[in-house]
Amino acid sequence: MSNGGKLIDEQTAFFNAETKLKNALAFKSAGKYESALMTLDEAISLKPNYIDPWLMKGVIFSKLGQCGESIKCYDKVIEINPNFADAYQLKAATLTMQNAFAKATECYAKAAELEPSNIELHLSLAASYHREKKFKEALDCYQEALNQTPENPQIHYCIGIMLGNMGKYEKALFSFEAALKLKQDYSDALLGKGLMLAKLGRKEEAKQCANILLERKNESPNSQESEPRSLNNACRQDYDAAKDRFKRTYAPQE
Repeated sequence: MSNGGKLIDEQTAFFNAETKLKNALAFKSAGKYESALMTLDEAISLKPNYIDPWLMKGVIFSKLGQCGESIKCYDKVIEINPNFADAYQLKAATLTMQNAFAKATECYAKAAELEPSNIELHLSLAASYHREKKFKEALDCYQEALNQTPENPQIHYCIGIMLGNMGKYEKALFSFEAALKLKQDYSDALLGKGLMLAKLGRKEEAKQCANILLERKNESPNSQESEPRSLNNACRQDYDAAKDRFKRTYAPQE
């Protein structure tokens, strides 16, 4: 077969695999995970080194609680492209679900190395260090993120948490106050400020923070503030980012 014929065959295979991927996304969105996995396998049979079907399989397996199978999918992506940061990020999130925090940290570190300007990766890496109680390393990650986005209240807040855990209450207080200057209704930062004031023996000022928080709760008892993401939902956001990526790329255009 001529080179031109091979190119046409490859283009056809890719087109058919991409169609399978769109169908798999529709199955996944409908909660038909087994059908989605079968369709993804069909896409992979057409283009074995097509990264996106492997990624989507990994996300679905994680959704089903089959973390071992999920990690195999991400490892396959890394085998195909060792510089694909998304695979390391999703593998790290899956390892975190298994409480394999040290291995998760290694994956987040690799992802952040590959995409040094990606703030979310620095935050995920810092959160992973936090889970390992490696506060200095976490603080270094947050500082790197802060250097890139100094007006981000979430990062000032997270630095305050780290400094508080390290017993550096004055510096932690400064970070919480910096977060509040950037986001005045940041209740978590106000709570952190109150706790640091209490640690420093400034009980009247701590009480003022508590009163403000109580007033806010009474004014809107059923409201849910849109706070920056916490350490607890970091992994969920990693998966959501992958899901949004698939939708943008493969969902039918309205």
